[in-house]
Amino acid sequence: MAAPLTPCDSCGTPIPDSDLETGSAITLLGKRYCAGCKSEAIQSVSLDDLAARPAAAPPPPRPAPPKPAAKAAPRAPSPAPAPPRQPAPKAAPEAAPPRPERKAAPRRPVPAPAKSSSRAPLFIGIAAVAVIAVVAAAVLLRGNSSSTDPSGSKGGASGGPATPTNPADREAQAREAYAKVVELSRRAGTSWDLILAAVEKAKPACRGTEWEKRLEELRVRAAAEKESEDASRDLAPLVDELKGAVATDPEFKRFVELQPKFQMALEMAAKTNSPRKDEIQALRRDYNGKYEKLAEPYYTSINEEATQLADEKRYDDAVRKINTFPQHLRHSGSWMTLDRLRQDIERRKKDSPKK
Repeated sequence: MAAPLTPCDSCGTPIPDSDLETGSAITLLGKRYCAGCKSEAIQSVSLDDLAARPAAAPPPPRPAPPKPAAKAAPRAPSPAPAPPRQPAPKAAPEAAPPRPERKAAPRRPVPAPAKSSSRAPLFIGIAAVAVIAVVAAAVLLRGNSSSTDPSGSKGGASGGPATPTNPADREAQAREAYAKVVELSRRAGTSWDLILAAVEKAKPACRGTEWEKRLEELRVRAAAEKESEDASRDLAPLVDELKGAVATDPEFKRFVELQPKFQMALEMAAKTNSPRKDEIQALRRDYNGKYEKLAEPYYTSINEEATQLADEKRYDDAVRKINTFPQHLRHSGSWMTLDRLRQDIERRKKDSPKK
């Protein structure tokens, strides 16, 4: 009689042993899976589960089916069984032979240190050279300090030129420094930046002397001349820009933008005493005059209609009429007058009795 087939632990389908032997069916973590459930079972098992559980033992081989017994002749009675043999006593293990002792390796003889007396002359020579160098450096330093300072005082730690302690020497040094700056300022073509740099360099020598005040006066004059020169250099392109803007702005759309530039040009001309100051004032007066002239017709018509509407107590209509004044002309004197009229109308509306 054939052995029963093992069912699949997932779907219950019987699994032949041949499928397990060929690999169509598998045994995984103690469970058997048919060919249809094998892929899903493999995907559902993690690597941690496989590492934690020992591999399943292969299934025991199926016992061979019993062969039909052949008819045998009647057997003779078997002799009585022999008495069981007693196991022979185990021989005692032989003792291990003793391990031979290892002899210590002989020590290598350490060479005796060389006598220190062989290097003593070298050390003595080096020490003598060092002492001579120190003495020579001290002599040189003493000679330098005495030559730079007759009074014997030590120089500054910064290593810069020492300031003379004698008042006469300090005055002479300050006078010489100031004279160099004056000479530089009198050279034709010397920039004011170079003169100001020379003043800063001469300040330490002149500090605390009568030449300090003169040097400061020279610095103030040079700074003023430099500022005037810079302003004069920047004035020409600014005036040219204003001329071009006035000529190309008949509708006065750049009126607000040009007013600060007019003011800047006038200040620069006044600072440098430039003759172009009158030219700038005339250009500004002509430009602003045309602006006011363009705003006057709007003012005349709006002012008349808004006043009549306000007299009729139609205050909202009067305010709406005033607000029709062009936006780009609202920096004129005409608009300022209309704006005051608008404020007056709004106040009258507020004070009027409500119906």
